[in-house]
Amino acid sequence: MNFNSIPIKVKKVRIGQIKASRLLIGALVVFLIIENGLWGIINKGEAADYQSRTEANCTIGMVEGDAKAECQVPIPNGCAVAQFPGYPEPWADISKGGGTICQFDEKQTDWKTSIVGSCQACTTEQCTGRFIVMFNCADNVPPANQGIPAQK
Repeated sequence: MNFNSIPIKVKKVRIGQIKASRLLIGALVVFLIIENGLWGIINKGEAADYQSRTEANCTIGMVEGDAKAECQVPIPNGCAVAQFPGYPEPWADISKGGGTICQFDEKQTDWKTSIVGSCQACTTEQCTGRFIVMFNCADNVPPANQGIPAQK
């Protein structure tokens, strides 16, 4: 038997087609990962929880030579301090600028009724401190209105 005489059809594949198919498969995988993540959030009922968060903050501004300064972070009605997912501490952050040291005042802060931030003396021309706290307000979200609005 002579194998040289058997016709074999070979389909020519362009390199561009291979790249395009890999790109399409990659996009499909990314889509499925994202969709699975979103579906997981919706199934767990966490989507509403994300919509019910808010933040409040207070800011301190000082000039060189100013002694200790403080500010109180307002607590929104019906809200409680949130915890960053996976950590037991309050979800809070401090940003500062200039030569000062800023922190939440441990004596005046109970995280339920009072949140006080304080900055030490300013040793540069200007200093700032900003205290940011995240809150869960799940009980404060009004129910959706199922009715049709009245027309005027």
